[in-house]
Amino acid sequence: MAAEPASEKHSSPAKATAAAQDAPPLTAKALSPSRPTLYAILLAAFALRIAIFAYTDVSAQLQSRPELSTPVNSWGSLLEAHYLHRNPPTSSAARHARRPHLEHVSAYHSGTIHHSPLLLPLLSNALSRHLSDPRDLVAPLLWSLADVAAGYFVFRICLTRETAALVRKTHLWPWDRSRANRAALIYLFNPYTLGVCLARSTAAIENLAILASVYAAMTASALLMSVSWAFASLLSLYPALLLPLLCQLCVKRAGEAEYESEISHFAQKTEGSLDVKRARRLGFLVDRMRKAKRWALVKLLVLCPAILVAGVVASRAIALNPGSKLPFLEAVVESLARPWEEGWEWAERVYGVILLVTDLTPNLGLWWYFFIETFDHFRTFFLLTFNVHVAAYVVPVLIKYRQDPLFGLTVMLGIIAVFKSYPTVGDHALFLSLFSLHSQIFEYLRYPLVSTLLYAYCTLLSPAFHHLWLVAGSGNANFFYAITLVWALGGGMLLLDMIWAWGRDRWERERPPIRSKKADRIAATAESDADAGAALTDDGKGSSVDRASAEVTALKEAASARRRVVVQI
Repeated sequence: MAAEPASEKHSSPAKATAAAQDAPPLTAKALSPSRPTLYAILLAAFALRIAIFAYTDVSAQLQSRPELSTPVNSWGSLLEAHYLHRNPPTSSAARHARRPHLEHVSAYHSGTIHHSPLLLPLLSNALSRHLSDPRDLVAPLLWSLADVAAGYFVFRICLTRETAALVRKTHLWPWDRSRANRAALIYLFNPYTLGVCLARSTAAIENLAILASVYAAMTASALLMSVSWAFASLLSLYPALLLPLLCQLCVKRAGEAEYESEISHFAQKTEGSLDVKRARRLGFLVDRMRKAKRWALVKLLVLCPAILVAGVVASRAIALNPGSKLPFLEAVVESLARPWEEGWEWAERVYGVILLVTDLTPNLGLWWYFFIETFDHFRTFFLLTFNVHVAAYVVPVLIKYRQDPLFGLTVMLGIIAVFKSYPTVGDHALFLSLFSLHSQIFEYLRYPLVSTLLYAYCTLLSPAFHHLWLVAGSGNANFFYAITLVWALGGGMLLLDMIWAWGRDRWERERPPIRSKKADRIAATAESDADAGAALTDDGKGSSVDRASAEVTALKEAASARRRVVVQI
């Protein structure tokens, strides 16, 4: 009688699996994260940003930091672009030639403006109010809302990924209701995200557009993905490299969405039971999934180029009409009537500076100092090398992570954050936020402490070395460039570590360790001995039950210990 609790305590894995299968299915309500917690996170992040904007002068101090803003996304450059666009200088040559449509000079003629023309009408009201009253809160409100919306997209991406994995029975890690909320928390309260928002860098708006495109791809929304991707690409050229990966993710999710809708429809008919095998027999599910994938691909191939071309035409219309009071559609029509070779100066200023690095203002990137030191006759060769180096990773990442496109997007965003020509800490904030979604690989990371310390080291020493170089005058450019090298080293180390961890996690899932199977067989034999010994009376032989139970526990602990040791090597 005394042996019955021991046998119940050390039940076999088969019994535990059967009990788990007999358990009632989890409902959507039980799986959903806590909405009050999400709303509290979003409101706290919004209130924190508005409070810092309203009651401190931190924003003014951060606007000139090279870690937070660059010539292609700085707040000061955006204000200058808005002022020159609304109050363009007059061209005397055009006036004497009696060509009124060319009387006003474009804001991009100065050569110091590198913002996309699309931002000028979108942020016109906020920029005008700031020029009239620097303490106005409309611009801080817009930047704070952009950050909060980006955090919400991170939440939705994580929740969609988790739910899809659970429906497809591939959710190999324990379900955690708070994982999506934690992902939003990590993005919104990341010091890098907060700093970019307070500096009013347009990198925050670019991150919002990229996250919106990733969320649209996760939900197989071709229209939203095309619009958000085109907008992000027109703001900064590098999101254009994400198009193959976004299309791959959207097409894959289109087929999975068809599968999930069939499963949920079948579950309603069977009172909540998710019998996947029976659902697969209903109709031609595989054919419908293939059709959904093909249709999603066709929509993407049509919408993405069309919306991108429309954005280019709209940008040209805005740049060609500085100071114009015409409605937007009339300005577009008027620009189409112009000769097609006119009005492309903005493209050279916005995208040419990214590819040709004509502005060598110090930043966190690896390009500026290299092109200061290189000889002019080598400049073209190294420009080609640096640009091709970033773009060369697209096809390998597309092929390698075709079964996990979201991780491929994370890897590509990390590569762009490390090797782009004008990076900020906001690029790494976006990379780290998507990296936090792949929590199943965290246990396989080999150097998480080193990567974390490198990020902290560079975050603290970068302002100090920049001050020693340009303010105190007790250092030189090598001080700051050395920190940018270490910064790239930290990002690259984390990138390589997560790639290795993903591969190891994949290996563990596809090839279960042989030792664990052997340990399970021995444990099953020991459990049968323990069950047989449970029938004995307490005449001194009951100690064999305890010994058998101890063997089972020791074998299970040994198997798990072996797994942990293998992971840490």
